[in-house]
Amino acid sequence: MGGLATDYCVKATVLDARKRGYDTFVLSDAIKGVSPETSVQAVDDMLSAGARFMSVNELVGALR
Repeated sequence: MGGLATDYCVKATVLDARKRGYDTFVLSDAIKGVSPETSVQAVDDMLSAGARFMSVNELVGALR
């Protein structure tokens, strides 16, 4: 998962995916939050839900 509004759209999508049982990866260098404070909380919420964070380079390396 990547996208804008870490603290809104990204968080909602990731949490919905986790509720449905999907393995969920967040591309840490492909997200941007609206507010630093709410973005930190959003990352904590996604981690608590079981999302895994990785960089785009880590993803590319895993696909090779």
